Amino acid sequence: MNEIDYLKQQLAIIINLYKSEKYEELILKSKILIKKFPEQIIFHNAASLSLSALGKNEEAKKILKKALGVSPNDINVLNNLGLIYFNTNENEIARTYFEKALSINEKFVDVLINLGNLNLKENKIQLAKANYEKALEINSSNEKNESIFVGLAQFFHQTGDFQNALIYYKKAKDINPKNFLADREISTIYKYKNKDDPHIKEMENRLKIENDKKVLMNLSFALAKAYEDLREYKKSFNFLKYANDAADKTIDYNINNDVELFSKIKNIYNKIKNKPSLKSEKKIIFILGMPRSGTTLAEQIISSHADVYGCGELTFLSEGINKYLFNDEKKIEENFDHYLENSLHAIQKHYLDKIKIFDYNKKFITDKAPLNFRWIGIIKNIFPNSKIIHCSRNKMDTCFSNYKNFFSSSLLGFTYNLQKLGKYYTLYEDLMLFWKEHFGKNIFDLDYENIIINQKDQTRKLLDFCELDWDENCLSPQKNKKIISTASIAQARLPVYKSSINKWKNYSEELIELKKIISVS
Repeated sequence: MNEIDYLKQQLAIIINLYKSEKYEELILKSKILIKKFPEQIIFHNAASLSLSALGKNEEAKKILKKALGVSPNDINVLNNLGLIYFNTNENEIARTYFEKALSINEKFVDVLINLGNLNLKENKIQLAKANYEKALEINSSNEKNESIFVGLAQFFHQTGDFQNALIYYKKAKDINPKNFLADREISTIYKYKNKDDPHIKEMENRLKIENDKKVLMNLSFALAKAYEDLREYKKSFNFLKYANDAADKTIDYNINNDVELFSKIKNIYNKIKNKPSLKSEKKIIFILGMPRSGTTLAEQIISSHADVYGCGELTFLSEGINKYLFNDEKKIEENFDHYLENSLHAIQKHYLDKIKIFDYNKKFITDKAPLNFRWIGIIKNIFPNSKIIHCSRNKMDTCFSNYKNFFSSSLLGFTYNLQKLGKYYTLYEDLMLFWKEHFGKNIFDLDYENIIINQKDQTRKLLDFCELDWDENCLSPQKNKKIISTASIAQARLPVYKSSINKWKNYSEELIELKKIISVS
Protein backbone atom coordinates (compact mmCIF):
# COMPACT_ATOMS: atom_id res chain seq x y z
CA MET A 1 0.00 0.00 0.00
CA ASN A 2 1.43 3.38 -0.99
CA GLU A 3 1.58 6.29 1.43
CA ILE A 4 -1.47 8.12 0.04
CA ASP A 5 -3.70 5.05 0.31
CA TYR A 6 -2.36 4.36 3.80
CA LEU A 7 -3.17 7.92 4.91
CA LYS A 8 -6.68 7.65 3.46
CA GLN A 9 -7.20 4.39 5.33
CA GLN A 10 -5.98 5.89 8.62
CA LEU A 11 -8.12 8.97 8.14
CA ALA A 12 -11.22 6.80 7.65
CA ILE A 13 -10.39 5.00 10.91
CA ILE A 14 -9.90 8.32 12.74
CA ILE A 15 -13.25 9.67 11.49
CA ASN A 16 -15.04 6.49 12.54
CA LEU A 17 -13.49 6.60 16.02
CA TYR A 18 -14.52 10.25 16.44
CA LYS A 19 -18.11 9.59 15.35
CA SER A 20 -18.24 6.65 17.78
CA GLU A 21 -16.88 8.89 20.58
CA LYS A 22 -13.99 6.47 21.21
CA TYR A 23 -11.79 9.36 22.18
CA GLU A 24 -9.12 7.53 24.18
CA GLU A 25 -8.46 5.12 21.34
CA LEU A 26 -8.47 7.97 18.82
CA ILE A 27 -5.94 10.00 20.86
CA LEU A 28 -3.50 7.10 21.05
CA LYS A 29 -3.78 6.43 17.33
CA SER A 30 -3.52 10.11 16.37
CA LYS A 31 -0.38 10.63 18.46
CA ILE A 32 1.32 7.74 16.67
CA LEU A 33 0.29 9.17 13.29
CA ILE A 34 1.48 12.67 14.27
CA LYS A 35 4.95 11.28 14.96
CA LYS A 36 5.02 9.47 11.62
CA PHE A 37 3.40 12.27 9.59
CA PRO A 38 3.88 15.59 11.46
CA GLU A 39 2.92 17.56 8.34
CA GLN A 40 -0.57 15.94 8.25
CA ILE A 41 -2.43 18.56 10.27
CA ILE A 42 -5.69 16.62 10.33
CA PHE A 43 -4.24 14.19 12.88
CA HIS A 44 -3.32 17.10 15.18
CA ASN A 45 -6.88 18.37 14.90
CA ALA A 46 -8.38 14.95 15.63
CA ALA A 47 -6.21 14.41 18.71
CA SER A 48 -6.89 17.88 20.11
CA LEU A 49 -10.67 17.75 19.65
CA SER A 50 -10.77 14.32 21.30
CA LEU A 51 -8.67 15.58 24.22
CA SER A 52 -11.02 18.55 24.59
CA ALA A 53 -14.04 16.22 24.57
CA LEU A 54 -12.45 14.45 27.57
CA GLY A 55 -11.82 17.76 29.34
CA LYS A 56 -8.06 17.69 28.68
CA ASN A 57 -8.02 21.15 27.18
CA GLU A 58 -4.47 22.18 28.10
CA GLU A 59 -2.99 19.17 26.33
CA ALA A 60 -5.28 19.86 23.37
CA LYS A 61 -3.95 23.42 23.13
CA LYS A 62 -0.34 22.21 23.15
CA ILE A 63 -0.95 19.83 20.25
CA LEU A 64 -2.64 22.54 18.18
CA LYS A 65 0.13 25.06 18.88
CA LYS A 66 2.66 22.52 17.62
CA ALA A 67 0.51 22.16 14.52
CA LEU A 68 0.66 25.94 14.01
CA GLY A 69 4.45 25.63 14.06
CA VAL A 70 4.11 23.31 11.05
CA SER A 71 1.38 25.31 9.32
CA PRO A 72 0.92 28.83 10.82
CA ASN A 73 -2.03 29.78 8.63
CA ASP A 74 -4.06 26.58 8.81
CA ILE A 75 -7.59 27.91 9.34
CA ASN A 76 -8.86 24.64 10.86
CA VAL A 77 -6.15 24.71 13.52
CA LEU A 78 -6.88 28.38 14.25
CA ASN A 79 -10.60 27.63 14.48
CA ASN A 80 -10.07 24.64 16.78
CA LEU A 81 -7.76 26.62 19.03
CA GLY A 82 -10.41 29.34 19.23
CA LEU A 83 -13.03 26.73 20.06
CA ILE A 84 -10.99 25.19 22.88
CA TYR A 85 -10.17 28.59 24.38
CA PHE A 86 -13.90 29.38 24.11
CA ASN A 87 -14.67 26.19 26.04
CA THR A 88 -12.22 27.19 28.78
CA ASN A 89 -13.77 30.69 29.02
CA GLU A 90 -10.63 32.40 27.71
CA ASN A 91 -12.72 34.55 25.43
CA GLU A 92 -10.17 37.15 24.40
CA ILE A 93 -7.72 34.52 23.18
CA ALA A 94 -10.53 32.62 21.46
CA ARG A 95 -11.57 35.77 19.59
CA THR A 96 -7.98 36.37 18.45
CA TYR A 97 -7.81 32.92 16.84
CA PHE A 98 -11.26 33.19 15.26
CA GLU A 99 -10.52 36.60 13.79
CA LYS A 100 -7.14 35.46 12.44
CA ALA A 101 -8.85 32.55 10.69
CA LEU A 102 -11.42 34.93 9.19
CA SER A 103 -8.67 37.28 8.00
CA ILE A 104 -7.31 34.34 5.97
CA ASN A 105 -10.72 33.19 4.74
CA GLU A 106 -13.65 35.54 5.38
CA LYS A 107 -16.08 32.88 4.14
CA PHE A 108 -15.05 30.21 6.64
CA VAL A 109 -18.49 29.14 7.88
CA ASP A 110 -17.31 27.22 10.96
CA VAL A 111 -15.53 30.28 12.33
CA LEU A 112 -18.51 32.53 11.67
CA ILE A 113 -20.70 30.15 13.69
CA ASN A 114 -18.18 29.94 16.53
CA LEU A 115 -17.70 33.71 16.56
CA GLY A 116 -21.48 34.07 16.71
CA ASN A 117 -21.54 31.79 19.75
CA LEU A 118 -18.75 33.82 21.37
CA ASN A 119 -20.55 37.12 20.72
CA LEU A 120 -23.75 35.69 22.18
CA LYS A 121 -21.83 34.58 25.27
CA GLU A 122 -20.48 38.13 25.69
CA ASN A 123 -23.90 39.83 25.30
CA LYS A 124 -22.89 41.21 21.88
CA ILE A 125 -26.19 40.08 20.50
CA GLN A 126 -26.39 42.04 17.25
CA LEU A 127 -22.88 40.94 16.29
CA ALA A 128 -23.87 37.34 17.08
CA LYS A 129 -26.93 37.55 14.84
CA ALA A 130 -24.86 39.11 12.05
CA ASN A 131 -22.33 36.24 12.27
CA TYR A 132 -25.05 33.58 12.02
CA GLU A 133 -26.81 35.34 9.15
CA LYS A 134 -23.58 35.77 7.19
CA ALA A 135 -22.77 32.08 7.73
CA LEU A 136 -26.24 31.14 6.48
CA GLU A 137 -25.91 33.38 3.43
CA ILE A 138 -22.65 31.86 2.21
CA ASN A 139 -23.09 28.28 3.40
CA SER A 140 -23.88 25.49 0.95
CA SER A 141 -23.67 22.53 3.34
CA ASN A 142 -26.86 21.13 4.86
CA GLU A 143 -24.88 19.74 7.79
CA LYS A 144 -23.51 23.17 8.67
CA ASN A 145 -26.94 24.73 8.21
CA GLU A 146 -28.02 22.65 11.21
CA SER A 147 -25.40 24.38 13.38
CA ILE A 148 -26.38 27.81 12.02
CA PHE A 149 -30.06 27.16 12.73
CA VAL A 150 -29.21 26.09 16.28
CA GLY A 151 -27.16 29.27 16.72
CA LEU A 152 -30.04 31.44 15.48
CA ALA A 153 -32.49 29.48 17.64
CA GLN A 154 -30.33 30.14 20.72
CA PHE A 155 -30.07 33.82 19.78
CA PHE A 156 -33.86 34.17 19.63
CA HIS A 157 -34.33 31.91 22.66
CA GLN A 158 -31.98 33.94 24.85
CA THR A 159 -33.38 37.28 23.70
CA GLY A 160 -36.95 36.16 24.45
CA ASP A 161 -38.30 35.72 20.91
CA PHE A 162 -39.63 32.21 21.49
CA GLN A 163 -41.67 32.08 18.29
CA ASN A 164 -38.59 32.48 16.11
CA ALA A 165 -36.58 30.23 18.43
CA LEU A 166 -39.07 27.40 17.81
CA ILE A 167 -38.92 28.01 14.06
CA TYR A 168 -35.14 27.62 13.97
CA TYR A 169 -35.00 24.66 16.38
CA LYS A 170 -37.49 22.92 14.10
CA LYS A 171 -35.42 23.83 11.03
CA ALA A 172 -32.42 22.21 12.69
CA LYS A 173 -34.50 19.11 13.37
CA ASP A 174 -35.70 19.00 9.76
CA ILE A 175 -32.06 18.56 8.78
CA ASN A 176 -31.26 16.17 11.62
CA PRO A 177 -34.29 14.53 13.30
CA LYS A 178 -31.88 13.15 15.92
CA ASN A 179 -30.94 16.60 17.19
CA PHE A 180 -31.87 15.81 20.79
CA LEU A 181 -30.56 19.16 22.06
CA ALA A 182 -33.20 20.88 19.93
CA ASP A 183 -35.85 18.57 21.40
CA ARG A 184 -34.85 19.49 24.93
CA GLU A 185 -34.77 23.23 24.18
CA ILE A 186 -38.13 23.10 22.40
CA SER A 187 -39.65 21.48 25.49
CA THR A 188 -38.49 24.34 27.73
CA ILE A 189 -40.37 27.01 25.77
CA TYR A 190 -43.32 25.07 24.35
CA LYS A 191 -46.54 24.50 26.30
CA TYR A 192 -47.89 21.01 25.61
CA LYS A 193 -51.71 20.80 25.64
CA ASN A 194 -52.53 17.17 24.83
CA LYS A 195 -50.79 13.81 24.66
CA ASP A 196 -51.36 13.61 20.89
CA ASP A 197 -49.02 16.55 20.35
CA PRO A 198 -46.82 15.66 17.32
CA HIS A 199 -43.62 16.51 19.22
CA ILE A 200 -44.54 14.16 22.09
CA LYS A 201 -45.36 11.38 19.64
CA GLU A 202 -42.12 11.94 17.74
CA MET A 203 -40.01 11.82 20.92
CA GLU A 204 -41.77 8.72 22.24
CA ASN A 205 -41.27 6.94 18.93
CA ARG A 206 -37.58 7.85 19.06
CA LEU A 207 -37.30 6.36 22.54
CA LYS A 208 -38.41 2.98 21.19
CA ILE A 209 -35.63 2.76 18.60
CA GLU A 210 -32.81 4.83 20.14
CA ASN A 211 -29.77 3.21 21.76
CA ASP A 212 -27.59 6.24 22.44
CA LYS A 213 -27.79 6.91 26.20
CA LYS A 214 -27.10 10.64 25.80
CA VAL A 215 -30.01 10.97 23.36
CA LEU A 216 -32.28 8.92 25.63
CA MET A 217 -31.38 11.12 28.60
CA ASN A 218 -32.19 14.37 26.79
CA LEU A 219 -35.42 13.02 25.31
CA SER A 220 -36.46 11.91 28.79
CA PHE A 221 -35.87 15.38 30.25
CA ALA A 222 -37.98 16.81 27.41
CA LEU A 223 -40.79 14.28 27.89
CA ALA A 224 -40.79 14.87 31.65
CA LYS A 225 -41.51 18.55 30.95
CA ALA A 226 -44.21 17.64 28.43
CA TYR A 227 -46.07 15.37 30.84
CA GLU A 228 -45.76 17.92 33.62
CA ASP A 229 -47.56 20.38 31.32
CA LEU A 230 -50.26 17.71 30.87
CA ARG A 231 -50.42 17.20 34.67
CA GLU A 232 -49.55 13.52 34.33
CA TYR A 233 -47.10 13.77 37.21
CA LYS A 234 -46.31 10.09 37.75
CA LYS A 235 -45.41 9.66 34.09
CA SER A 236 -43.43 12.91 34.22
CA PHE A 237 -41.46 11.67 37.23
CA ASN A 238 -40.69 8.32 35.58
CA PHE A 239 -39.05 10.17 32.69
CA LEU A 240 -37.28 12.48 35.13
CA LYS A 241 -35.86 9.59 37.11
CA TYR A 242 -34.56 7.87 33.99
CA ALA A 243 -32.94 11.10 32.75
CA ASN A 244 -31.36 11.94 36.11
CA ASP A 245 -30.12 8.41 36.74
CA ALA A 246 -28.40 8.46 33.35
CA ALA A 247 -26.81 11.87 34.02
CA ASP A 248 -25.76 10.87 37.54
CA LYS A 249 -24.06 7.72 36.25
CA THR A 250 -22.20 9.68 33.56
CA ILE A 251 -21.04 12.52 35.81
CA ASP A 252 -20.31 10.36 38.89
CA TYR A 253 -20.45 13.29 41.31
CA ASN A 254 -18.92 12.64 44.74
CA ILE A 255 -20.46 14.68 47.59
CA ASN A 256 -17.34 14.12 49.73
CA ASN A 257 -15.37 16.45 47.46
CA ASP A 258 -17.72 19.31 48.34
CA VAL A 259 -17.75 18.38 52.03
CA GLU A 260 -13.97 18.80 51.95
CA LEU A 261 -14.16 22.00 49.89
CA PHE A 262 -16.70 23.68 52.18
CA SER A 263 -14.58 22.85 55.23
CA LYS A 264 -11.52 24.30 53.48
CA ILE A 265 -13.46 27.47 52.59
CA LYS A 266 -14.28 28.08 56.27
CA ASN A 267 -10.68 27.49 57.33
CA ILE A 268 -9.32 29.87 54.71
CA TYR A 269 -11.83 32.58 55.61
CA ASN A 270 -10.81 32.37 59.26
CA LYS A 271 -7.37 33.48 58.01
CA ILE A 272 -8.73 36.12 55.64
CA LYS A 273 -11.05 37.82 58.14
CA ASN A 274 -8.18 39.44 60.02
CA LYS A 275 -6.64 40.88 56.88
CA PRO A 276 -7.49 44.33 55.49
CA SER A 277 -9.66 44.38 52.39
CA LEU A 278 -8.04 45.02 49.04
CA LYS A 279 -8.63 48.37 47.38
CA SER A 280 -11.24 48.40 44.64
CA GLU A 281 -13.79 50.99 43.56
CA LYS A 282 -15.63 48.49 41.38
CA LYS A 283 -19.33 48.27 42.21
CA ILE A 284 -20.44 44.71 41.62
CA ILE A 285 -23.74 43.20 42.72
CA PHE A 286 -23.24 39.48 43.32
CA ILE A 287 -26.51 37.56 43.11
CA LEU A 288 -26.07 34.09 44.57
CA GLY A 289 -27.68 31.16 46.35
CA MET A 290 -28.71 27.66 45.40
CA PRO A 291 -29.36 27.21 41.67
CA ARG A 292 -33.08 27.63 40.88
CA SER A 293 -33.63 29.87 43.91
CA GLY A 294 -34.65 32.98 41.97
CA THR A 295 -31.25 34.35 40.95
CA THR A 296 -32.33 34.97 37.35
CA LEU A 297 -35.44 36.85 38.47
CA ALA A 298 -33.32 38.92 40.88
CA GLU A 299 -30.89 39.84 38.11
CA GLN A 300 -33.71 40.72 35.73
CA ILE A 301 -35.14 43.07 38.36
CA ILE A 302 -31.84 44.74 39.26
CA SER A 303 -30.49 44.99 35.70
CA SER A 304 -33.72 46.68 34.60
CA HIS A 305 -32.35 49.70 36.48
CA ALA A 306 -30.86 52.49 34.37
CA ASP A 307 -27.56 52.38 36.28
CA VAL A 308 -27.01 48.62 36.14
CA TYR A 309 -25.53 46.36 33.47
CA GLY A 310 -26.39 42.66 33.78
CA CYS A 311 -23.42 40.44 32.95
CA GLY A 312 -25.27 37.18 33.61
CA GLU A 313 -23.80 34.02 35.07
CA LEU A 314 -20.05 34.58 35.13
CA THR A 315 -17.44 31.91 35.80
CA PHE A 316 -14.59 34.36 36.40
CA LEU A 317 -14.56 34.36 40.20
CA SER A 318 -14.51 30.56 40.52
CA GLU A 319 -11.85 30.35 37.81
CA GLY A 320 -9.61 32.81 39.62
CA ILE A 321 -10.06 31.11 43.00
CA ASN A 322 -9.33 27.66 41.59
CA LYS A 323 -6.35 28.95 39.64
CA TYR A 324 -4.69 31.12 42.29
CA LEU A 325 -5.92 29.90 45.68
CA PHE A 326 -6.67 26.18 45.50
CA ASN A 327 -3.96 25.24 43.03
CA ASP A 328 -1.09 24.49 45.41
CA GLU A 329 -1.82 22.76 48.72
CA LYS A 330 1.87 22.66 49.62
CA LYS A 331 2.25 26.46 49.45
CA ILE A 332 -0.90 26.91 51.51
CA GLU A 333 0.63 24.84 54.29
CA GLU A 334 4.20 26.19 54.11
CA ASN A 335 3.73 29.96 53.91
CA PHE A 336 0.05 30.61 54.14
CA ASP A 337 -0.02 34.37 54.86
CA HIS A 338 2.25 35.32 51.96
CA TYR A 339 0.57 32.86 49.62
CA LEU A 340 -2.90 34.07 50.59
CA GLU A 341 -2.11 37.76 50.06
CA ASN A 342 -0.68 37.11 46.59
CA SER A 343 -3.61 34.86 45.74
CA LEU A 344 -6.24 37.44 46.68
CA HIS A 345 -4.58 40.11 44.53
CA ALA A 346 -4.32 37.64 41.63
CA ILE A 347 -8.00 36.67 41.94
CA GLN A 348 -9.07 40.31 41.95
CA LYS A 349 -6.95 41.09 38.86
CA HIS A 350 -8.18 37.98 37.06
CA TYR A 351 -11.81 39.00 37.60
CA LEU A 352 -11.31 42.64 36.61
CA ASP A 353 -9.40 41.64 33.47
CA LYS A 354 -12.11 39.18 32.47
CA ILE A 355 -15.06 41.56 32.78
CA LYS A 356 -13.41 43.89 30.25
CA ILE A 357 -15.06 41.77 27.54
CA PHE A 358 -18.37 43.50 28.35
CA ASP A 359 -19.07 46.82 26.70
CA TYR A 360 -20.94 48.89 29.27
CA ASN A 361 -20.94 52.36 30.80
CA LYS A 362 -23.12 51.75 33.85
CA LYS A 363 -22.18 52.41 37.48
CA PHE A 364 -22.95 48.85 38.60
CA ILE A 365 -22.68 45.40 37.08
CA THR A 366 -24.30 42.16 38.21
CA ASP A 367 -22.79 38.71 38.44
CA LYS A 368 -25.45 36.09 39.05
CA ALA A 369 -23.47 32.86 39.29
CA PRO A 370 -25.44 31.04 42.04
CA LEU A 371 -22.52 28.98 43.35
CA ASN A 372 -20.66 32.16 44.25
CA PHE A 373 -22.34 31.66 47.64
CA ARG A 374 -19.24 29.58 48.37
CA TRP A 375 -16.96 32.61 48.03
CA ILE A 376 -18.75 35.36 50.00
CA GLY A 377 -15.79 35.84 52.36
CA ILE A 378 -13.39 36.23 49.44
CA ILE A 379 -15.78 38.56 47.58
CA LYS A 380 -16.00 40.95 50.51
CA ASN A 381 -12.20 41.03 50.80
CA ILE A 382 -11.33 41.66 47.17
CA PHE A 383 -14.36 43.83 46.30
CA PRO A 384 -15.23 45.72 49.50
CA ASN A 385 -17.80 47.89 47.66
CA SER A 386 -19.68 44.86 46.35
CA LYS A 387 -23.26 44.03 47.30
CA ILE A 388 -24.29 40.47 48.17
CA ILE A 389 -27.84 39.41 47.27
CA HIS A 390 -28.61 35.97 48.67
CA CYS A 391 -31.62 34.41 46.94
CA SER A 392 -33.66 31.82 48.80
CA ARG A 393 -36.82 29.89 48.06
CA ASN A 394 -38.93 27.11 49.55
CA LYS A 395 -36.47 24.25 50.17
CA MET A 396 -38.43 21.61 48.31
CA ASP A 397 -39.24 23.86 45.35
CA THR A 398 -35.55 24.74 45.09
CA CYS A 399 -34.34 21.16 45.21
CA PHE A 400 -37.00 19.72 42.94
CA SER A 401 -36.48 22.47 40.38
CA ASN A 402 -32.81 21.47 40.31
CA TYR A 403 -33.73 17.82 39.84
CA LYS A 404 -36.03 18.43 36.90
CA ASN A 405 -33.61 20.54 34.87
CA PHE A 406 -30.54 19.62 32.83
CA PHE A 407 -27.51 21.88 33.35
CA SER A 408 -24.56 22.36 31.04
CA SER A 409 -22.18 23.05 33.95
CA SER A 410 -20.25 20.09 35.37
CA LEU A 411 -20.28 21.88 38.75
CA LEU A 412 -23.94 20.95 39.19
CA GLY A 413 -23.43 17.19 39.26
CA PHE A 414 -25.19 17.03 42.62
CA THR A 415 -28.55 17.86 40.99
CA TYR A 416 -29.07 14.46 39.30
CA ASN A 417 -29.50 12.33 42.43
CA LEU A 418 -32.04 13.17 45.14
CA GLN A 419 -29.84 11.93 47.97
CA LYS A 420 -26.78 13.87 46.76
CA LEU A 421 -28.96 16.91 46.08
CA GLY A 422 -30.34 16.84 49.62
CA LYS A 423 -26.89 16.51 51.15
CA TYR A 424 -25.55 19.36 49.03
CA TYR A 425 -28.46 21.53 50.15
CA THR A 426 -27.55 20.92 53.81
CA LEU A 427 -23.93 21.91 53.02
CA TYR A 428 -25.20 25.11 51.41
CA GLU A 429 -27.41 25.93 54.42
CA ASP A 430 -24.55 25.37 56.83
CA LEU A 431 -22.16 27.58 54.85
CA MET A 432 -24.71 30.37 54.54
CA LEU A 433 -25.17 30.32 58.35
CA PHE A 434 -21.39 30.67 58.63
CA TRP A 435 -21.35 33.69 56.30
CA LYS A 436 -24.25 35.36 58.10
CA GLU A 437 -22.42 35.03 61.42
CA HIS A 438 -19.59 37.06 59.89
CA PHE A 439 -21.41 39.49 57.60
CA GLY A 440 -24.92 39.85 59.03
CA LYS A 441 -26.62 42.86 57.43
CA ASN A 442 -24.05 42.99 54.62
CA ILE A 443 -25.97 40.13 53.00
CA PHE A 444 -29.45 40.93 51.67
CA ASP A 445 -31.80 37.94 51.82
CA LEU A 446 -34.17 38.03 48.88
CA ASP A 447 -36.96 35.54 49.48
CA TYR A 448 -38.53 34.29 46.24
CA GLU A 449 -42.01 33.80 47.68
CA ASN A 450 -41.88 37.23 49.33
CA ILE A 451 -41.00 39.06 46.13
CA ILE A 452 -43.79 37.22 44.31
CA ILE A 453 -46.34 38.32 46.92
CA ASN A 454 -44.92 41.78 47.79
CA GLN A 455 -43.17 42.73 44.58
CA LYS A 456 -43.04 46.52 44.95
CA ASP A 457 -42.10 46.53 48.63
CA GLN A 458 -39.33 43.95 48.19
CA THR A 459 -38.01 45.63 45.02
CA ARG A 460 -37.74 48.93 46.88
CA LYS A 461 -35.83 47.28 49.75
CA LEU A 462 -33.56 45.50 47.27
CA LEU A 463 -32.69 48.73 45.42
CA ASP A 464 -32.12 50.56 48.71
CA PHE A 465 -29.66 47.88 49.80
CA CYS A 466 -27.82 48.21 46.47
CA GLU A 467 -27.73 52.02 46.95
CA LEU A 468 -29.77 52.52 43.79
CA ASP A 469 -32.48 55.14 43.32
CA TRP A 470 -36.00 53.98 42.60
CA ASP A 471 -36.58 52.96 38.99
CA GLU A 472 -40.09 51.95 37.92
CA ASN A 473 -38.63 49.67 35.23
CA CYS A 474 -37.57 47.26 37.98
CA LEU A 475 -41.24 46.32 38.48
CA SER A 476 -41.40 44.89 34.93
CA PRO A 477 -38.43 42.49 34.77
CA GLN A 478 -40.11 40.57 31.93
CA LYS A 479 -39.50 43.59 29.67
CA ASN A 480 -35.74 43.50 30.30
CA LYS A 481 -34.09 42.77 26.93
CA LYS A 482 -30.91 41.37 28.49
CA ILE A 483 -30.06 37.93 27.15
CA ILE A 484 -30.69 34.97 29.44
CA SER A 485 -28.88 31.68 28.96
CA THR A 486 -29.89 29.77 32.10
CA ALA A 487 -32.60 27.18 32.79
CA SER A 488 -34.93 30.08 33.71
CA ILE A 489 -35.10 31.49 30.17
CA ALA A 490 -38.83 30.96 29.64
CA GLN A 491 -39.99 31.93 33.15
CA ALA A 492 -37.93 35.15 33.22
CA ARG A 493 -39.77 36.47 30.15
CA LEU A 494 -43.11 36.34 32.00
CA PRO A 495 -44.51 38.84 34.52
CA VAL A 496 -43.86 37.79 38.14
CA TYR A 497 -46.22 34.86 38.81
CA LYS A 498 -47.24 32.58 41.70
CA SER A 499 -47.76 29.24 39.95
CA SER A 500 -44.22 28.01 40.68
CA ILE A 501 -44.79 28.11 44.46
CA ASN A 502 -45.20 24.61 46.00
CA LYS A 503 -44.98 22.94 42.59
CA TRP A 504 -43.02 20.11 44.20
CA LYS A 505 -46.19 18.89 45.94
CA ASN A 506 -47.38 17.37 42.65
CA TYR A 507 -44.54 14.87 43.17
CA SER A 508 -44.67 14.58 46.97
CA GLU A 509 -44.83 10.75 47.08
CA GLU A 510 -41.63 10.48 45.02
CA LEU A 511 -39.78 13.05 47.15
CA ILE A 512 -40.18 11.55 50.65
CA GLU A 513 -36.46 10.72 50.94
CA LEU A 514 -35.46 14.25 49.89
CA LYS A 515 -37.81 15.76 52.49
CA LYS A 516 -36.12 13.75 55.24
CA ILE A 517 -32.60 14.75 54.21
CA ILE A 518 -33.33 18.49 54.15
CA SER A 519 -35.54 18.33 57.26
CA VAL A 520 -38.90 19.31 55.79
CA SER A 521 -41.86 18.25 57.93
